[in-house]
Amino acid sequence: MAVQTSDPAARDNKLNLAPPTYNWSHEHTRILPETFEAFDLDSTLNVLDAGPAEPLTINYLRRFRCQLYVADLFNPAVPGRDLDSVTEFLGMVGDIRFDVCLLWDFINYPDNEGFADFVLALSDHVHEKTRLYAIGAYSAQLPLKAYRYAIADADRLAIRATGGVVPRPRSRNDVTRAMRRYVVHRSALRRDNRLELLMRTTSETWR
Repeated sequence: MAVQTSDPAARDNKLNLAPPTYNWSHEHTRILPETFEAFDLDSTLNVLDAGPAEPLTINYLRRFRCQLYVADLFNPAVPGRDLDSVTEFLGMVGDIRFDVCLLWDFINYPDNEGFADFVLALSDHVHEKTRLYAIGAYSAQLPLKAYRYAIADADRLAIRATGGVVPRPRSRNDVTRAMRRYVVHRSALRRDNRLELLMRTTSETWR
């Protein structure tokens, strides 16, 4: 598996170390496995990870033939990272079209204008089978805790609280209105007002 990332730790090869298991809890998920089921895993997948880079996810994806792009689109732990990094990173990947986009809870951070810009920029890097996995809010009126996310196994999601809440919780309806070129294929309610979302592209994406 090849990894391209703007994360300094990954560039310094620190993510080749065995992933730490402390501070993570695990949840069974039926949504995450479906993210990869649409593809022939004998072929090479292009995977976008919104980041930050997590050793658990990288080690899990090593079992597949894939090109992993860790965007680190929003990381509160890294000063100076802001929404400019979205279009900057997508511009760096050239003509790549992603098969899988692991957006995690990034959709709850940008304001409406920034989110619209992200959706537009991403549309140049998807195709008719692209699957997007994201964490939204069951209710936008309730707080949504901030977590770090990773893939522990095919059907196990690793989560780790980072403290505080996300600035703009987005419900399924909010996401559907903002991402009109995508449809929610599956969803599942988790604890703490979290909602797993599996989205796919629609025919409108290609008009």
